[in-house]
Parts: sequence; C-alpha cells; structure tokens
Amino acid sequence: MRYSTLYSGAAIMAAFMQAAPVFAAPGDSFEGVGTAAAEVTDPTTIRRVADLRFGRFASPGTASTIRINVDSSFNATGAVVSSTGMAQPAGGRGPAQFVVQQAGNRGGTVFIPASVILTNGSANMTVNAITGRLVVIAGIGRNRIYRLDMGGTLQINGNQAPGAYRGEFDVTVIYN
Repeated sequence: MRYSTLYSGAAIMAAFMQAAPVFAAPGDSFEGVGTAAAEVTDPTTIRRVADLRFGRFASPGTASTIRINVDSSFNATGAVVSSTGMAQPAGGRGPAQFVVQQAGNRGGTVFIPASVILTNGSANMTVNAITGRLVVIAGIGRNRIYRLDMGGTLQINGNQAPGAYRGEFDVTVIYN
C-alpha cells in the first residue's frame, strides 16, 4: 500500500510540472535581461612612413621654388638653385609617403590637400601643386595595401627668413 501512495504522489507531481501559461494580474510587471553585441572595425588604415621633405637651402635673393616629385626627384628654379647642393639633413629631400590598407572588401577614394602652409613661427612658405600617386604594394581586389607618394612645390620668397619650417596636412579616405 505504501508503494501505491508513492506512485500516486509521483503521478500528481508530474502533472503539475508540465509547462503552463503564466497569468499576471493587472499592474504586475516582469523583467528579463538580455544582451546585444557588435564589433565595428576600421576598414582602412593610413600610416605615415615619411614626411614631405624639401631639404636644406640658403635664403635666395629672389622668389624661387623647389619641386619634390612623387618619384623622389626634385627640381629647383630661381636663385635657390645654387644652394640646393649643400649638405642635407638626415632623410634629405623626398615625397611624403603613407601606407593605405583596405579591408572588408570596401573601396575608397583618397583625398590629398591642395596646399600646405609651412611656418617657422614668424614667417611662412606655401606648398602648392600637390600631387599624389597610389602604388599597390600587396593584396588583391579590394583587399589591397597601397603606398601613397605625395609631392609638391615649395614657394620660397626672396630673402626668406631663416629657420626650420613645419606644416601639417590631412590625408582623407572616403569609402565607396
């Protein structure tokens, strides 16, 4: 008899353990907690490798220019020509260089500045006629790595004030 009582109790408990809808009284509230996640990555990176370098020269008596080309060659005009052969600082003259890496199968357009102002704190010079060249250095399709070479023409005033001149510029990528 004891066995049948246990059996009957187990059958009754099993009947109550089945899923049943939950009914709430008006005004009652229930709360559950969940999470959501996402990861956003930058599809393109730009890393500076070298600055645009016009080198060392003597202040010319008349307006002059130094042109740095994307292939690392340079051309000088005016009175500055006679002093372009002087000893150069480490790194010498050369184009700015950046590594532009695409990812995520996204293409983009690279924008370079139209001009840059260099200053020594009290005097200025302008770099204009800026040009750029993208060279594929690795990868295939839209997952490539490029080298961006940038050159420009430094406008030097006659009797330009001596000093170390510096200027900053932005390189921008807009995604397709």
